[in-house]
Amino acid sequence: MLVLTVVLVMSLGGGDDEGGGGAVSPAPTGTRPTGTQPTDTKAAEAEARAVATRVALTPPDWGPGFARHTPYEVDPAPESLVRENCEFASRPSRIGTLASLLRNVTETATGIAGTSEVKVFADDATAQRYLADARDNIHRCPEQFRGKERWNDVREASPPELPGFDELVAEEGRQVVTAKGAKVNDVYVIATGRDGRNVLSAYVVGKADLDAQIRKYATDTLRKMHQRLGQQPEAAAGR
Repeated sequence: MLVLTVVLVMSLGGGDDEGGGGAVSPAPTGTRPTGTQPTDTKAAEAEARAVATRVALTPPDWGPGFARHTPYEVDPAPESLVRENCEFASRPSRIGTLASLLRNVTETATGIAGTSEVKVFADDATAQRYLADARDNIHRCPEQFRGKERWNDVREASPPELPGFDELVAEEGRQVVTAKGAKVNDVYVIATGRDGRNVLSAYVVGKADLDAQIRKYATDTLRKMHQRLGQQPEAAAGR
């Protein structure tokens, strides 16, 4: 799975613990990217977190009927990792991550669950590497697992046609077993876009017959986050 970005830290969906699943995890650590400055790190992180806090969506932003899903806010959010044995896991954020925040919601009527995630990196290059690693995760295994959870048909999909992004990546798949071992037929969509050093992800999961609605929520969420990013150019652009 991606994380969302894609891009996610917990199982979601169904409006309860037996719903659809997803998770987020971090990427490899390494040396500080060439050209970045170690000075004023705390100020840069505070600025980045302010961006993430403002851009990540709250329940009213998703629309009527959405409420907080537990856990509601994960800060810092990890990155996704698909191991060689196809186990879905997570790891701490890579060096160069200034902020990584996600918020989880659920729609009470349909059981659709969603996550909006914002990552702000020190520079464009680090954001590009993050997205490349996320894409590699998608292609590693079409069938993935975590504990009792099982996902099938994991694949890269055509991303939504949204203007203004430097890169767009989409992932789709199907959850067939929940964390408690119950069989389900849920689909998920993760839409991720990079704008400079900022990476935005929308993850939506729900019952298979709500596929069209799930796709629309993912596209609309990514669009709304990008619009918010553009409303604060001084703090968010970071070019």
